[in-house]
Amino acid sequence: MQKRYESISDISGEFLVKTDYGGKEETYRAKFWMKGEKYMSDDEKILTVSNGSVMWIYDKEKNEVLRMNFSSERPQFDYGMIVKGLIENYNIELLGEESVDNRECYIIKAEPKFGGAKMRMWVDKEFWYPMRMEISTEGITTVVEYRNVSFNTGLSDNMFEFTPPEGVKIVDKKFELPEKLTIDEAQQKVNFTIIVPSYTAGYEFDYAMVYGDFVQVVYSKGKDSLVITEGLKKSPIGLNWSKVDVNGREGEIAESFGIKILRTNVNGVEVVISAKLSKEEIVKIAESMV
Repeated sequence: MQKRYESISDISGEFLVKTDYGGKEETYRAKFWMKGEKYMSDDEKILTVSNGSVMWIYDKEKNEVLRMNFSSERPQFDYGMIVKGLIENYNIELLGEESVDNRECYIIKAEPKFGGAKMRMWVDKEFWYPMRMEISTEGITTVVEYRNVSFNTGLSDNMFEFTPPEGVKIVDKKFELPEKLTIDEAQQKVNFTIIVPSYTAGYEFDYAMVYGDFVQVVYSKGKDSLVITEGLKKSPIGLNWSKVDVNGREGEIAESFGIKILRTNVNGVEVVISAKLSKEEIVKIAESMV
């Protein structure tokens, strides 16, 4: 799948997403076109067009366009990285073969090694692209299907440029990641005391970022990161939590894709710590935050 991904220059078709929230079902469908970082989708009400640096979101009913300029540091979608994550964090099993939208597919079962969503994928034999995915976690089931898909048809770059219709209202918005700060600089931007751990398992401070009313502090060791998020509101993270004692304080710990996540409250500040560490090490970090 990783190897074949590199040979896909463009893809277009339709996608259908069905989500079941404990018996309540929602459906979304749209046409799409992708070429590298360029993207366009149309669900009849909303037209989204991106040329890789500017995105236009056209609300046809309101006759309004949201235009967003991206910074060079914006995160980029990379299907190849998703496949890499599957290989590293899931046990993969071939279940059989089946046709999806007149394309012959392999059926693959992906069981998480460390907890998280369970998946089944119907992978096209020719381009090794997932034509159907079933994702189940926390009582929620999502099914994604691709239909009328075409690969490498030579989509023009011009189709990923957008000219607003005459008379449409244009709203500009610049999308940028928050600036990287020192702890002292971040402290000036939040209304609570940032708690710095005295033990970091060998990770060294890299930078802090402020997102609204919470701060994210990143420590690095080689390519790995230790991320500590702090704020006055409890983080609504949907994981299978288990209780853990943090030096007499109550805490919760979970694991997702090989990353341990611990959350606790320190003097009214909600603290969430995540890293590829053992339970003992991540608890030790939390205990050093006083």
